[in-house]
Formats: sequence, C-alpha cells, structure tokens
Amino acid sequence: MAGSLLAAAHAEDVKIPAPHIGEEKTLRAQWFKPSADEATGAAAILLHGCGGLGANRKLNARHAAAKDWLLERGIAVVFPESFTSRRFEEVCTVKMQARTIRQIDRVEDVIAAHRWLRERPGVDAKKIVLWGWSHGGSTVLNTITHKSATLDRQSAPGDFSDDVKFVEAIAFYPGCSPFAKDNAPAKISSPLTILMGDADDWTPAPPCSAFAARLKNNEQPVSITLYPGAYHDFDNPAGKLRVRSEVPNGVNKDKGVTVGPDPKAREDAMAKIDALLRKRGLARTVTSS
Repeated sequence: MAGSLLAAAHAEDVKIPAPHIGEEKTLRAQWFKPSADEATGAAAILLHGCGGLGANRKLNARHAAAKDWLLERGIAVVFPESFTSRRFEEVCTVKMQARTIRQIDRVEDVIAAHRWLRERPGVDAKKIVLWGWSHGGSTVLNTITHKSATLDRQSAPGDFSDDVKFVEAIAFYPGCSPFAKDNAPAKISSPLTILMGDADDWTPAPPCSAFAARLKNNEQPVSITLYPGAYHDFDNPAGKLRVRSEVPNGVNKDKGVTVGPDPKAREDAMAKIDALLRKRGLARTVTSS
C-alpha cells in the first residue's frame, strides 16, 4: 500500500484549456492519479484558498494531506492553480475591494477543470467531487449556484449546466456573507457539505448557517457542521494556533484573523467526508497497516 501510494503521489503538471484566462489561455494544474489497481474511477477538483497552492508551487501541508488522503482511497486529484496561472501568488493580504480576481473567474476555472477531467481515461464523469477551502470554498458555493448563460432556452427554470454538477461539493470554512442575503440563490446544482469552526473570525459561521437553512427550507441537499471553539484552517495537520495580523478582511477590522489546527475537529470532518464518499461509491476501503 505505502509503496503504491508513494509511486502515485508525484504531480504531473498539466495545462487545461481555459479561453477565459488572459494571453496564454491555459489553466495550470497539478494532476495526481492513484495506481491503476486502486483507482475507483472517481476524481476530485481541489480548490486552494487565498494563500494559493503553496510556496513555489509545492503543496502546503493542508493540500498535501488532502491529496494523499484521497489517493489512498483510489480517488484521482487535480489542483487548478488559479493564482499562478494569472501570475500572482496570494490575495490573503489584499483588501477585498482591491482584489483583481473575482469569484466568477475561479468558477470558470472549475468549469474548465471539470470539462478536462471528464475527458480523462479512467475517470467516471458521474464520480467527480468539488472540494475547496476558504476562498476555494467560496468558489465551491459560487460554482454550484452558477447559472450558465448558454443553457438551452428550453431548459426549465432552475436547471444547471452539466459543467457545474458534481456528485458532491465540499466547502471548508467558505465566505458565505453574499449567500446569506434575502435575494441569494436558493437552489444548488450538487449536494453540498459545509464544515467550519463556530469561532471562525475570518469567514464567520452565521452567514453559512443562514445559507444552509435557506437551502434546507427549499428542500436542497445540504449539510453544515460547526465545530465548537474551532477557527479557520482547523483541518490543517501542521502549524499552531496564531493570529495573522497582516490579513485585513476578518470580522474584527485591523485586528487580524485567528488560524490554526484543531485535531479533534479535523478527525471528525475527515470521518464525515469518508462516510460520505463511501456512501456515494467513490472510495475504496483503506486497510490500516
């Protein structure tokens, strides 16, 4: 098991056709595949947060852990590089109003990655998961509420393009404020799972609870779990609890934001995702060594 996983864990740099991106018209991505005898046909699009994929395009601890966890279960992984594809590294320290990458830009990245994945040999188009953290989690929400302008005019109201339909959408501590408004979308294209700490002072939990409640009232497939006392980045397997004073976009203006791991919350969140993926027939059984 360990040998096959390590053999599969090397990234393949790929260029995904993306007409919406600047001059190069390509979206850079890192592609990971499980060994052929362990692959389930499932694949996941993983969306980095405002800090990007990691320094020098190397996956940070959180991203690497999620990638290895999925590969172990036979699920292929693609990491679109939304930021480096546009020649910048991070936006965490940039005020919201000054950011030059919009949520719709990353939705288009997801659509491009989704189309690319559906053409990969060995990938079942009905077994594609969308999973994002923070800025990437917000992109998940924007994607599964996105109505394509190219939908056939005969489509019924509320229909979604296949480009934004996933077997499961997972959002870790997304920014939900736009979705808590009265005129926000009340339908989603894909089953949604939201996981976050109730003490999060970067992307607060109440707007996500309001959004989830609206979806539930509209009989949409959504679940939300709030972890008591947990902060942003609670699922990170590395680091320690700290205040990032350089981040200007938190709940408490000019006071930074709190980030850090919460091992118990992480363990529970991953157990929930594991059960979810198994229920949908996406993950192989993992045997302990």
